[in-house]
Amino acid sequence: MSEVLPPSLGAAAGPAAPSVSSSRTEDGRALLQERLGLFGKVCFLIDILYYPLFHLAIVLDPQVGLQAALEGLFSYEALGEYAVFGCIWLLCRTGTRSWKALQAIETVGVLLMGAVVSSWPFVHPYPVAGIYEMLLALVALLSLRAILVPSSARRTLLLSGGACGIGMLATVVAMQHRDAAPLSPISQVLLALCWFIVAVAFSTVASAVIYGLRKQVRDARKLGQYTLLQRLGAGAMGEVYLASHALLRRRTAIKLLRADTDGQGLERFEREVQLTSQLTHPNTIAIYDYGRTADGLFYYVMEYLEGVDLEGLFTATGPQPPARVIHILRQVCGALEEAHGLGLLHRDIKPANLFLCRRRGMPDLVKVLDFGLVKQLGNSSDVAISQGSVITGTPLYMAPEAISTPEAVDARGDLYSLGAVGYALLTGTHAFKGRSVVEICAHHLHTPPVPPEVRAGRELPKDLCDVLLRCLEKKPEARYESARALRMALDACADAGRWTEEDAERWWMAHGVEVESARSRREDPTLAGTQTLMADLASRAA
Repeated sequence: MSEVLPPSLGAAAGPAAPSVSSSRTEDGRALLQERLGLFGKVCFLIDILYYPLFHLAIVLDPQVGLQAALEGLFSYEALGEYAVFGCIWLLCRTGTRSWKALQAIETVGVLLMGAVVSSWPFVHPYPVAGIYEMLLALVALLSLRAILVPSSARRTLLLSGGACGIGMLATVVAMQHRDAAPLSPISQVLLALCWFIVAVAFSTVASAVIYGLRKQVRDARKLGQYTLLQRLGAGAMGEVYLASHALLRRRTAIKLLRADTDGQGLERFEREVQLTSQLTHPNTIAIYDYGRTADGLFYYVMEYLEGVDLEGLFTATGPQPPARVIHILRQVCGALEEAHGLGLLHRDIKPANLFLCRRRGMPDLVKVLDFGLVKQLGNSSDVAISQGSVITGTPLYMAPEAISTPEAVDARGDLYSLGAVGYALLTGTHAFKGRSVVEICAHHLHTPPVPPEVRAGRELPKDLCDVLLRCLEKKPEARYESARALRMALDACADAGRWTEEDAERWWMAHGVEVESARSRREDPTLAGTQTLMADLASRAA
């Protein structure tokens, strides 16, 4: 490639700029709310099980009786714990809480927990036994909080110290009314102090270790100023992750080259980002950044899209209205028109690479993805996989010349693929099907496509069907000469412009959850022709 990317685009590969602590990010806030709610839930359920079992054991003593046991089941300390832990669980489960609100809930909850548990020596018939039950409960609860709730060691030290301080005060007061015990009051207090120190130390160390491990994992998932959040999927060359920028707080998608990729794959990956970054059409995925990890892995950052790809769309809901098919195809034509104008061929137009976004003002915005097979016309420096001896594309949507004479493929090959996509959207089935890749390719080469209305078994607009069938002509010269010509033909259809924003919004309201949760079929090995194909004809012949 003769073009060089601006140096500013490589900033993400260098040292990260000072960033906001990840504990203050939206994902950190969400994690804190989830774990704090889990702490309240677990403690609440433990109490629900503990108190009945505890008083069942007591009621078996004939000196206690059923009435005393029932009174203990609904005693001050039992109801207090139910209330504290139940409120923590409820407050974290309902709605989205701010950082300050979550910290306030945690602080008040832990201190109230310490106060309620510290009442045990006063309500227990034997104060000394109540003190040891209090010690055991505080050690267990503070340790559980340190394990479940993400927190710094300093914060854990303060909260645990506060709860144990309340317990220590209760111990001193309770020992003034102690029952007979083998140790003196001062010895009992000092012994309790030892256990409180153990509780504070254990919970603080636990938080420090877990917080440190979490930070190590977080740092290991960083690429420059980007933090990887979750894996979204995988392509032919790499994996795609949801990520967050440390300063902008903006969610992005990062494509990371596979670690086992050879030199040819690396060159192809670099070419993808270099060529795609030249495209600025609103219907083409936007590239924000690129770089290398500390261990040399190449990655690039692109806009994060919310919605569903077209494969998931018709897999989940079947055929689409003709007006919507036109609306989708003409947007793809716009993206291809820009790419073809720059001499770039996509070569893998298929439903899985066309993403339908739901955005304000335009609920059916289409984005063209994955330029991993892009080829620059007239550039002899392309790597081997872009040269004439290699078949590239996805069999169900591959133009005949991409199979027979791949070196002769031009922009009309992308139009054939787009016609096959439109056929699938309109009819709910592929133009050609087969039990193997070879059978599908043979249909593309020799079998005329069945008219869409015949395949669908219902009446469809003739003008749109004619446009699709012309895209699926075997000879490139019989198709539309350019993406612009195809777009104009779609605009001339009677249903063009009839898919309105209101139609799209109603459709998303009715089917949005269904299609966004639908599993894509692209990774199903039983469906021949859905995977991108790269076959070297020269090596096969040899």
